[in-house]
Amino acid sequence: MADYLFLIPALPLAAFLINFLLGRWFIKDKAYLIAAPAVFGSWLLSVFVFFDIRDKSEPISQNLFTWIPSGDFHVNVSLYADQLTAIMLLVVSTVGFLVHLYSIGYMKGDTGFYRFFSYLPLFVFSMLMLVLADSYLLVFVFWEAVGLCSYLLIGYYFKRRSATNAAKKAFIVNRIGDLGFGLGIMWIFTAFGTLSFFGADGVFAQATHGVASDRALTGISLLLFTGAIGKSAQFPLHVWLPDAMEGPTPVSALIHAATMVTAGVYMMARSHILVEQSQTAMFVIATVGVFTAFMAASIGIVQNDIKRVVAYSTVSQLGFMVFAIGTGAWVSAIFHLMTHAFFKGLLFLGCGSVIHGMHEEQDIQKMGGLRKYMPVTFWTFLIASLANAGIVPFAGFWSKDEIIAGAWTSPVFESYGKVVAVIGLAAAFLTALYMFRLVFLTFFGKPRFDDHHVHPHESPLVMLIPLVLLAIPSAVIGIVGWPPDAGRFHKFLEPVFSSESEVAGGAEVASLYTIQETDATAEEGTSESDEAHAEDGAAATEGEHVAGGHHVISNSTKWTFAIISTIIALSGIFTAYLTYITGRIDRYAVANRFRGLYEFLYDKWRFDELYDRTFVQPCKRLANFLWKVVDEGIIDATVNGVAYGISGLSQRLRHVQTGLVANYALVIALGMVVMVGVYLAAFSNLFR
Repeated sequence: MADYLFLIPALPLAAFLINFLLGRWFIKDKAYLIAAPAVFGSWLLSVFVFFDIRDKSEPISQNLFTWIPSGDFHVNVSLYADQLTAIMLLVVSTVGFLVHLYSIGYMKGDTGFYRFFSYLPLFVFSMLMLVLADSYLLVFVFWEAVGLCSYLLIGYYFKRRSATNAAKKAFIVNRIGDLGFGLGIMWIFTAFGTLSFFGADGVFAQATHGVASDRALTGISLLLFTGAIGKSAQFPLHVWLPDAMEGPTPVSALIHAATMVTAGVYMMARSHILVEQSQTAMFVIATVGVFTAFMAASIGIVQNDIKRVVAYSTVSQLGFMVFAIGTGAWVSAIFHLMTHAFFKGLLFLGCGSVIHGMHEEQDIQKMGGLRKYMPVTFWTFLIASLANAGIVPFAGFWSKDEIIAGAWTSPVFESYGKVVAVIGLAAAFLTALYMFRLVFLTFFGKPRFDDHHVHPHESPLVMLIPLVLLAIPSAVIGIVGWPPDAGRFHKFLEPVFSSESEVAGGAEVASLYTIQETDATAEEGTSESDEAHAEDGAAATEGEHVAGGHHVISNSTKWTFAIISTIIALSGIFTAYLTYITGRIDRYAVANRFRGLYEFLYDKWRFDELYDRTFVQPCKRLANFLWKVVDEGIIDATVNGVAYGISGLSQRLRHVQTGLVANYALVIALGMVVMVGVYLAAFSNLFR
């Protein structure tokens, strides 16, 4: 597959060019015939790459061309696919193709049909190139490209002011994070002299040899994480993602649930050699992630827009992935990324099916009883909700439980890892609560819509097929990750996240894991016995060492957390049942009793208002000052004043030109007199 790796991103790029250049005049509403087969071709090639890497256990690379040659500095556009890339390729292309298929029915009759099917494959191309890139510079280029596609697709309904505002908000907020990402890349080049990931002189190989100082690694890791905060919608740059729901629902499923928002998680996982050597960076990442998970889940329990509930669920689940990275559970983070892509993509497409059947209604308070009108949508949505809530045996249970158990047994932190795990369990309870609040209010109970004007109906087959296809992995794919330290998924990714060796150069990795193990065993004076004890798994009530980027967790710990997380998830569902089905918990009484808290959560912790007062309005006042005072009052006034002065002076000097010969002769004579007088005065002073 090494010779055909370029075709994976090339096919959707070709679809974009054809639809964009010819769609308006020739292809029109047949644009999907170009885009969908192209993305399917990328999926098929991604499957081949996956099996090729699985069978050979070796990465695939392909050098396309030299982009920047300048003396000793060369930037090659090269593609690289290892086990991590193979997983990302399957996620992006699978969800991408199903979203294309779904969009055929959802966007039918839209006036910008060809434009939509131009932007969509352009995004798929950019995302595929991002995960295939073999250097930070190439990652950054396509990092910005997916941001551009996000802007275009969020603002697709550009005649709606809310859509254009949401697109601008997403673009500007992401630029803040991207500034940090760009600075981090510059620091990487300063520290290592290269931006390439792999090879004997690559960033990762040099990092393992201690080329950069601990302070530099901490700074680089935090700056890279700043980019991830923006792209993966983490606190404090999370505010753009819920507003991004102004875009078409298939866009929400593709970009803001399954692919683009996971780019930050992928990038941090790819950079694990740098990040894991800084405990400060790991602490910051874990803190931001777990706070985001809890904060977004608390907001989701009171939202009424069906897409915004799922959007805050996305922010929360991304928080789980991020704090998994912060606690050193690299494989668990990617595992949850994969399972989340399927069930969250299904949730968004299910939302689109509900909105389509309800004639564009998005308020869940105006729904109810829809399961009898939309049976396929209901059952697939229920499967995705169970997976998101973490109910065994659905996909989300395996990955989310592993993340929480991994935090509890984290070798990076001791007591703090347990704090992170407890907050993660609280977020898991809220997840089950808001998901089944959404299910019960939408599909159960008496209809709350006007049945004289609204006639709910099931979506067409072209929209239902993707729902069914996504429901299958949402239900069963999590099994590939069990048990956490020996599952097929973990063994597949082990070469990427091994703490003992790295593909690039085979250098020994002095990571936090190995450092902490050495420190701990040295203090006890029993390093050899402890190591053997951990390998046997007999001493570990909690994870004792790391193998292949994941903790080795004892069976008792696994079963304990499996039971605890299941009980907590069922408790959240039962609370939603008592509140929205039986009515034993009066939701209105609870809201009135805790009115301040309810409004605080409904207003999304008032981050938008805080940012508006703290940043937007001061920046607007500064901009107005620079415009009115500095630009117009000083700069323009100075330039215009010079012009007005010269104009006034010229108006007066023009009167000298009378047109009379006698006047000119008089001026010439006076001039001669002056010149002679000056000459005589200078001559007399010279010989005095």
